[in-house]
Amino acid sequence: MGGDKTLSYYHDIREQNPAPGLRSIRFSLQNKPVFAEQIRAILRAGAGADLRIMFPMISSIDEFCQAREVVFECLEELGKQDTKHNRKPKLGIMVELPCVVDLIDDFTKEADFFSIGTNDFIQFMLGVDRTNENVAGSYLPHHPSVLRTMKKVVHSANQNGKEIPICGDMAHHERYLPFLLGIGVRVLSMNPSYLLKIQKAISDIELNEAKATAENMLDQTRISDITQTLKLNRVDE
Repeated sequence: MGGDKTLSYYHDIREQNPAPGLRSIRFSLQNKPVFAEQIRAILRAGAGADLRIMFPMISSIDEFCQAREVVFECLEELGKQDTKHNRKPKLGIMVELPCVVDLIDDFTKEADFFSIGTNDFIQFMLGVDRTNENVAGSYLPHHPSVLRTMKKVVHSANQNGKEIPICGDMAHHERYLPFLLGIGVRVLSMNPSYLLKIQKAISDIELNEAKATAENMLDQTRISDITQTLKLNRVDE
């Protein structure tokens, strides 16, 4: 909620820079009655399922704990009402903000799972509005800092036994598959229309070669060199 995803039933929020404004978990925590209603609905609909609830735009462990507390309150309320619901949902975070990266090991002690939301993650890492045509050329998923930061987050999650899918546009571009597989990504989230193409592309990739490609890309300091590496692997964007 918020940013480029406006709500028809909420009063108009005028923000000069909505991307880092009142959106996602910030909106939810400022509108707890709406948030709690959503959580209760999820818990009821998820009765008997492997239920996962992921909080977007988390910036601190405190913020995650506040969101988690709302879930605990809803669980207690539904329990008192004797309403059928999921009693043990897994709670995770969407890694989108750079401030989470240095705390990722600490987050693994609190959250049940993670996902890297590559669209906003890259946008905030590089300070580039991905919807602005004037700076579209600077929105680069293969920027060295983006790649190295993703590797750090994925490694921490894997080391601590936490699943970490990749979502956003990067997940369905064939050119990035060797890198993602090479750093240890094993789950991709995407629109179903991309599934067949990506399944075929993955079946053509040797894992050892993907690891070597990833290491090569991580060693590079220039965007131009990484671009050349991607071309040498003949993977189309």
